This record gives sequence, C-alpha cells and structure tokens, in this order.
Amino acid sequence: MQFSPEEIRDLIKAWAAISLAIAIAILGFDSLATLGLPVLIRAFAIYSLTVGVSFIAHEIFGHKFLAQRYHLFAEFRADDMLLLLAVLLSFTGFVFAAPGAVVIGGVTRINTYGKIASAGPLVNILLALFFGFLARAGISLVLPLYDTQGIDLISSSYQINAWLALFNLLPLGILDGAKVLAWNRKVWLVLISMAAALFFGVI
Repeated sequence: MQFSPEEIRDLIKAWAAISLAIAIAILGFDSLATLGLPVLIRAFAIYSLTVGVSFIAHEIFGHKFLAQRYHLFAEFRADDMLLLLAVLLSFTGFVFAAPGAVVIGGVTRINTYGKIASAGPLVNILLALFFGFLARAGISLVLPLYDTQGIDLISSSYQINAWLALFNLLPLGILDGAKVLAWNRKVWLVLISMAAALFFGVI
C-alpha cells in the first residue's frame, strides 16, 4: 500500500483525536476533574493502543486495502469538524466515532463500493472475535491507570472493536452500513447481527 504525506498526517490526527475522545468519555468529566491531567495522559496512551489500532485497522486494512486491490485511488482524509465534535461530545460520555473516511476514486459499480464499505466493519468483527477468544481463554494484559485501577488491553480491544463494527454498520448516510445495505441486504444483516452479538456479549 502507498501513503502520501497528507494521508499520514490525517491518520495521526484522527488517531489522536479518537483516542482522546474515548479516554475522556470512559473516565468521565467528574473523574477527570478529580484525577487530573496525568491520568488523562495515561488513559490517552492506553486507548491509543486499543481504539487507535482498531480505527487504523478499520480504515487501512479494511477500506484502503480492498479499494487498492480493485486498483482504485484510496486515501484517508480526516474531517476536522467531526474530530472536534468527537472530542467535545466525549465530555458528555458519548463518542461520535466518524473522524474521517477513506476517499475512494474511480468506483462506478455499487457492488464494488458496497464490498469496500463492508471491509472496514468486517476487520473489526474479526479483531473482536480474536480478542474475545483471548479474553475467554483467561488472557489479560492490564496497564496501570491510577491507584489500583488499570485497563485490560485484551478485553478493552474486544469491546472497542465490537462497538466500532456495530456503530459503523448502522444504516446512516455517512456510515458504512448505508453503503453495505444499498449493495446487499443479506450481507448487511449478517454483518450487523454478528457485530450486535459481539457487542452484547452473545458470542
């Protein structure tokens, strides 16, 4: 895969913003006010390894990889307004995880576009299955946050990938789900059912 300097810049910017938003949302405004900046920095670093990696996998090893396999132009572009919105909304405990998208050029067929759209959530589903298997096998990797509190990279990665898959498969105009649904209803139903089952701990 090939990356332009602009794409690398936008990936880093989006990675940082979404990791910060998740850290703020999970810690909560009251806890942040009590614990202070050092704990937020540690949470940001930890979530950059979980949500950050999951986000990169979704965009790059999902959308970009498959688009380039179809010999199409594909580069990630961050949306600065949505990045700012994600961080601001995180103070309410909610994260709108749409920091940007892989811009694809040369697509003329709806089935090609639908397959590329489905690749991102599918990567997150596979990662959730992998981390879920590790968690059920009793494997954990806890990084300290403060006092006796820590974050388990394994279970956290499972939860984040399941959430990213389910969120992105919602049939809304700017999300992958709308494009997959327009291409193939059965594929969309299978993917969103798997994502929901993982998110709610059914599988």
